[in-house]
Amino acid sequence: MSVRMDPLRGSERRVYEALREGLGPKHSVFYGVSWLARAPAGAARDGEVDFVIAHHDKGALLLEVKGGGVARDDVTGRWVSVDRTGYANEIADPYAQVRSSKHALLHKLKEHPAIGHSWVGIGHGVVLPDSADPHRPLAPDAPAEITVYAEDMGRLATRVDGMFDYWSGKGEATHLQAPRFLETLTQLLAPRFELRQPLGPVMAEEDRQLLRLTEQQFAVLDMLGRQRRVSVVGGAGTGKTVLAMEKARRLADEGFRVLLTCYNRPLAEYLRRSAGPVERLRILNFHQLCWELAEQAGIPLPDPHAVPVPPELFTSTLPNALLDALDRIDDRFDAIVVDEGQDFLDTWWDPLQLCLADQDRGVLYVFHDDNQQLYHRVPTFPRDLFEIVLHDNLRNTQCIHAAISRFYRGEPLRAVGPEGRDVEWIAAGSTLEIEQAVSRVLHRLVRDESVAPADIVVLVSSSRTGPLKKDSVVGAFELTGDQNAEPGKVLLESIRRFKGLERQVVIVAGIDDLAPEDENGMLYVALSRARAHLVVIAAASTIERCQAPHVLPNAIRPR
Repeated sequence: MSVRMDPLRGSERRVYEALREGLGPKHSVFYGVSWLARAPAGAARDGEVDFVIAHHDKGALLLEVKGGGVARDDVTGRWVSVDRTGYANEIADPYAQVRSSKHALLHKLKEHPAIGHSWVGIGHGVVLPDSADPHRPLAPDAPAEITVYAEDMGRLATRVDGMFDYWSGKGEATHLQAPRFLETLTQLLAPRFELRQPLGPVMAEEDRQLLRLTEQQFAVLDMLGRQRRVSVVGGAGTGKTVLAMEKARRLADEGFRVLLTCYNRPLAEYLRRSAGPVERLRILNFHQLCWELAEQAGIPLPDPHAVPVPPELFTSTLPNALLDALDRIDDRFDAIVVDEGQDFLDTWWDPLQLCLADQDRGVLYVFHDDNQQLYHRVPTFPRDLFEIVLHDNLRNTQCIHAAISRFYRGEPLRAVGPEGRDVEWIAAGSTLEIEQAVSRVLHRLVRDESVAPADIVVLVSSSRTGPLKKDSVVGAFELTGDQNAEPGKVLLESIRRFKGLERQVVIVAGIDDLAPEDENGMLYVALSRARAHLVVIAAASTIERCQAPHVLPNAIRPR
């Protein structure tokens, strides 16, 4: 399997690329190899090493790679690798490790009848691709000739040839290599096979790729640094929420008193958890803002636990209470950042803007996607907003992007992330069939594919009346509505409440009862929540509609 596709070997991948680019056709490179050999006393003796480089004339060279900032305690001899967060992980002595592997491989080669007691030139070295050269040996058995540092990565092939020469000088360089040396080594280290990668590690690497792409979007904020009134529009996955949070954080760091708000309460809770404590930044959904300021001003409010909830509570009662509160208190913000602005009623913008201390020069950023219309509202925004359009889908893999394209209209979007796995479509009609299908998928993902339950969400049209319920058990898994639930539980949420949020893996189930006027919008939101893998469990007729060629204009297109 190609090392370039291995998601767990970042340092080794860089070494592999440097070797691939620099070494000539006379070299053969084996990655991530291991073997078993008999020890002289007859016991099993195993060996493994990151790279073996073979040359027909020069023999073999074993390389052990240690990423991160590597250090050694001269007193205790303890080796550690320090990651980007500053956490020190104790590691094995790489020189002792590769030296032991060298002797184990030599012993294994000597066992082969094609080589027997013939001479084999074999050496070893250590590559520290993230560590600076200290210009002194790291240990008595770690001379500079067999150690590669970060500064050497641009000339790794030259350093490898130097290691071959170094070890030739230590041994019997006039001897010829054993006959069939390369063939025997290849048979030992590279038997042909193919294994399917589990989703968990693949997903982690794809997520890193998408994160790097999202970080590139921060250039948009740099460009808008002097703009005070901005509308940022983009389809699902274009990084609006990440940009909204980053803009709010930057404004707070610059000394502004900032409000980051949205319509959806679970989204506001997610934003608070993600941002952590940031001085001068408050994160509330719009109705929380109304409630808190009204209470602060002593405005009477209806019982929030009344059943049924008065329909006008959220549309007019709380916004009007906010207006009344602003006449009595001086609690204001220098900047307001709104995420999922398409969910706001046009009558909410006036009280929201009155929360600005400076009505003329106060900062207002509105991030929105007019495709995510779940509340049948015609979005209208404050006037004189400078508009920026985002064109790149940075959340979804290309396979997921293609699936949601049938439900999108607007400015064309490009899928720039990794290709990813195919979307899974599973036909299930009855409640029992849906529960069984969800159970099987969860078991496969968690038990066989190494996906953490916390990385999975099950989305349904309604968590009250659908086939799956919160705080219930499906197969071996507990379903919960608590986004902060303990590990091992799987989040179950309605599509509406999960709007603006995302998960690595999304299982969409119980969507056969969607009203025709809601179906396109709900499916667009539901399917676009998945970052790495999407599973749709529904009746065959629903799946057929989801897979039918779209008829919406200006559909998103893959890269």
